[in-house]
Amino acid sequence: MPLRGSGFLALWNDFDPAREAEYECWHTFEHVPERVGIDGFLSGRRYRASERSESQYFTLYELESLAALGSPNYAKVVDHPTAWSTAMRPSFRNFLRWPCETLLTSGVGIGGALATMRFTVPKDGATLEEPTLPSFENLLETAGITSIHLGRADQRSQFPVQNEPVRPSADREAYVLLVEGTTRASLEAAEPAVRAMLLQSAKQAEDTTWATFDLAFSFDRLDIRAGNGRQPPRDDLRRRHAGD
Repeated sequence: MPLRGSGFLALWNDFDPAREAEYECWHTFEHVPERVGIDGFLSGRRYRASERSESQYFTLYELESLAALGSPNYAKVVDHPTAWSTAMRPSFRNFLRWPCETLLTSGVGIGGALATMRFTVPKDGATLEEPTLPSFENLLETAGITSIHLGRADQRSQFPVQNEPVRPSADREAYVLLVEGTTRASLEAAEPAVRAMLLQSAKQAEDTTWATFDLAFSFDRLDIRAGNGRQPPRDDLRRRHAGD
């Protein structure tokens, strides 16, 4: 289905495999609900590719706008993490954080799998603006594709957690294309068509990085039980893992 709001936050990461079970618990029951409780966050989804040791996790947050990432409430959560979040931060690997302005979002439902493609285009050349964007919608309802979303990355963003910021060359802009589908196999089969559509829309696209993931968890603001605002830490779960 279309993403709500005018922006989204895309994150890729790996994690210390020795703490994988704890990561899954923390991210599901504390971290994502905490983020979605912040004003301007609408939902969060975690994806994974359990067979890989790199590019294993992807997280997607719907945002009312990119202003949500500059709000005092968000800064408070980032600068004053919970005890569990503090303990988890050193175990992140290959962390990429791309805040994006939504340019295109279309489709139905939430697919069971998702493909991400990061790429760059020249700033003074074939940028992905109208009327090229509607061509991506031609991919919908073919080869198991259920939704497609395109965002322009905000290259100014800073973040304190082992982040590798968006840093294309000065004359290029960075984008991320998100393709939802029924299965990862259907998305992998559709990759050549997606790349062909991209080259039709931006013949000078470079640095294309494609990866597919399974949906592991989805959390909406409607799922919040403790009222709006920062959700309480799950120290009960943290202590359980500390005692393992």
